[in-house]
Amino acid sequence: MATTIILHGYSDEAKTFRPLGKFLRQHGIKPLKIHLGNYISLEDAVTVPDLAKAFAAALAERKIPTDAGSLNLIVHSTGSLVAREWLARYFLERGLPCPVRRFLMLAPANFGSPLAAMGKSMLGRIVKGWKTGFESGREVLSALEMGSPYTRELAQRDLFGPRSFFDPQTCMAAVLVGSKPYQSGLRRISDRNGSDGTVYVCTANLNASGLKLRFGRVGDPTEVEPWARSAQPVALGVLPDRDHTSITRPDEGRKDFGRLVVDFLGLETTQDFEAFRIRCADLTARTLPAAPAKKIFNTYQNLATHVRDDLGFPVKDYFLEFYEKPATPADEQKIDRLMVRVHEEAIGPVHRFGPDHSFRSLIFDLTELRKITGGGKKLMFSLSAAQLSPLISFSAGATNDVSELALHGTGKNTLWRDNETMLVDLIIHRQQASEVFTLEEDKD
Repeated sequence: MATTIILHGYSDEAKTFRPLGKFLRQHGIKPLKIHLGNYISLEDAVTVPDLAKAFAAALAERKIPTDAGSLNLIVHSTGSLVAREWLARYFLERGLPCPVRRFLMLAPANFGSPLAAMGKSMLGRIVKGWKTGFESGREVLSALEMGSPYTRELAQRDLFGPRSFFDPQTCMAAVLVGSKPYQSGLRRISDRNGSDGTVYVCTANLNASGLKLRFGRVGDPTEVEPWARSAQPVALGVLPDRDHTSITRPDEGRKDFGRLVVDFLGLETTQDFEAFRIRCADLTARTLPAAPAKKIFNTYQNLATHVRDDLGFPVKDYFLEFYEKPATPADEQKIDRLMVRVHEEAIGPVHRFGPDHSFRSLIFDLTELRKITGGGKKLMFSLSAAQLSPLISFSAGATNDVSELALHGTGKNTLWRDNETMLVDLIIHRQQASEVFTLEEDKD
C-alpha cells in the first residue's frame, strides 16, 4: 500500500497541513499512514536541489519505502518543485522506477510565481525575514521567479527529456488550482487576474509546450522546431472559488473540491485517470469560459522566452514585437493600431529574470487577444535587440532586418496555449561590422 506524503510551500510549515491529513483520514484514504514534510525555505543559501536531497535523506532516515508506486504525494506551491527535482534527480535520471503512483499538486508553482521577485525585495524581508535574521530564501525565490532558468531546465529534464514519469501507467498526476485572487486584506496587493493571488493558472499547469525559433533576415523563413514532449497530459482542474490558501483546505467550502481530492487519491487504472482528467477539463471549461463575466476568469498564457545569438551568447536587451502584417508597403508607414492594442490590452505583466534578462516571462490575456485579432487580422511576431557596440549588432545586416513569424495560423507551431506555459528559445543573428576582420593582399 502507498504511503501518503504532504509537502508544504515556500515559508510554510508542516502543521498547516494537519487539517488536510485529518480530512484524508476521515474520508477513508488508505493507508492511514500520512507523513507531513517540513523543510526550510527561508535561508538564503538553501536551493531547491538542496531541499530535494534533504527530502531523500529524510525518507531514508524514516525508512519509508521508495519502491515503484509506493507513495502518494500531495504538494502545495513550491513543494511541487521540490518533489519534481527529487523525482528527476534520484529516480528518473538514474533509470530507477518511479516511487510515486499518485501525484497531486495543489496550486503548484511549476513555472514560477509573480511574488517571488517581491519576496527578495525589502518588503519580502520585512514580511518574512524576522523568522530568519532577515533572510528570505534568496536561492529558492530565484528558482520561483517568473521565467527563471531553473523552472525551464527542470521542465527540460522531466517533461521534455528522453523519458518522463508523467504517464498514467507510471505516475498519475493532477493539478488543482483556484482562479480567485485574495481580494481582501493586505494580500490583495498581490492579486492578479488569472491567478489565485500567488500563482497563475497557466504557471501552475504542468502541461507546457516548447518551441525553438531561429530568426534570419527579412524575407527568410523563420525556422520553427517544436520541442518533443515525453510527458503525457496531466489533469488540470481550475476552481472558481479557491485562492492560494483555501486550495489546501478541502474540508472547508464547497464539497465538490473535497470530492476531487478524495477521488484522485482513489484512482487505480489508466481508464480511471482518463475519466478524472476529462472531469477536470470540464470543470476548467466552466470556470474559464470563452466569454467570462469577470476578468478574473479570463484565459491566460505564460510565454517564457530565452534569447541568445547564433554564437550562443545571451541577448539581454531586446523587445518582443507583436504587430499586424502590412497589406501594402504604404501600410508600413502607418500607425499599427493592432500592435498598440495587443501590447496595451493583451500583454499583461512582463518579468525580466533578475540575474539574466535574456530570460523573460510575458503573461498574455488570450481572451482579450482573441477579441483584438478577430475578423481575420494577421498577427506577426518578431523582435528587436539593441546593438552591443558599433561593431556588434543583432540586426542581421540592416536596421530592423530580422525575419518574422506568422501567428494567425493554427497547429503545432502556434504560440498560443490556453492556461499553459509556452517555453520559447529564440536565436537571432549576431552581426559583426566589416572592419572587425579584414584581409589584405600582400603585394610585396
